[in-house]
Amino acid sequence: MSDVNLIPMARLAGRRRRGRLYFWAALCGTYALLVAVGASTFHVARAGQGRREAQQVETIDRQIEQETRALQGLRRQLQETTTALETTQAIRDQPDWSKLLVGLSAQVDDEIVLSRCHFATFTADQKAVTVETGGSLSNLPLGTFLTECRHGLTLNGYGKSQEAVARFVLRLEGCGVFDRVRLVNSSRQSFLNGEAVAFSVECNM
Repeated sequence: MSDVNLIPMARLAGRRRRGRLYFWAALCGTYALLVAVGASTFHVARAGQGRREAQQVETIDRQIEQETRALQGLRRQLQETTTALETTQAIRDQPDWSKLLVGLSAQVDDEIVLSRCHFATFTADQKAVTVETGGSLSNLPLGTFLTECRHGLTLNGYGKSQEAVARFVLRLEGCGVFDRVRLVNSSRQSFLNGEAVAFSVECNM
């Protein structure tokens, strides 16, 4: 006995269409799920990469900051070393004033007694350089500043006579150390058990 399908053809066609519809719906759902999972995975990966990149940028920024501070420190050390070297060279190039005193003592004879020697340094505009004002007189490098400075020596003392004082001044002029020697004043005063001529001499270099 042969099988006879008693289900109407329209119902069979509808069943097949529903089967195909369920199949495509399941396929589209699976595809959508795979896309969502892929997108989520990509987002998580990008987020992790972004955090790593941010950490790398932060690390590089810290290294740049540290190297910048180190470079600034090296620049300060270089400036301090350069200043110290310039100061040493400037001081080294200055005259040996102890030799001046030795030469000065050679000009003093038995008729002259010195009571005071005052050495002073002046800027090009004749301002006295002192410990209190020396740091604010010039912005020039120390070597240049000292080269422009002029020096003065003031001698106070007593002479046996006016002639002895005059001869002392002539000897100072002839020693070749000073640009100008000037007798500022002289007067007879009491000295020890007698009298002597008190004098003041200015020597410019």
